[in-house]
Amino acid sequence: MKISAKFRRKNSVPFAIERLSGVQFRCRVCNMLYYSKKELERHLKKHEGKSQKRDQGVPALDHLTTVKVLYTIDLYDRGRCAYLKLPEGEEYDRP
Repeated sequence: MKISAKFRRKNSVPFAIERLSGVQFRCRVCNMLYYSKKELERHLKKHEGKSQKRDQGVPALDHLTTVKVLYTIDLYDRGRCAYLKLPEGEEYDRP
């Protein structure tokens, strides 16, 4: 997953506007997460030819699980700070 962050400051208090997007891939044998299909395919070759217990270690649908998140700066938003007006009391914040 990817979180695109816009950094702001309101009344001298820094905050971020975050948008979650993207796709991640999970190996259903060892429960590892990957950002790209290429990484997953490389990993699956390690399990090839071995007898595997199906869905071993995969989280149940109604339980909490962990995800990998890549935290990035929204570059489009960073470029707009030179000419875009924000609501009163709000300003751009550079981390």
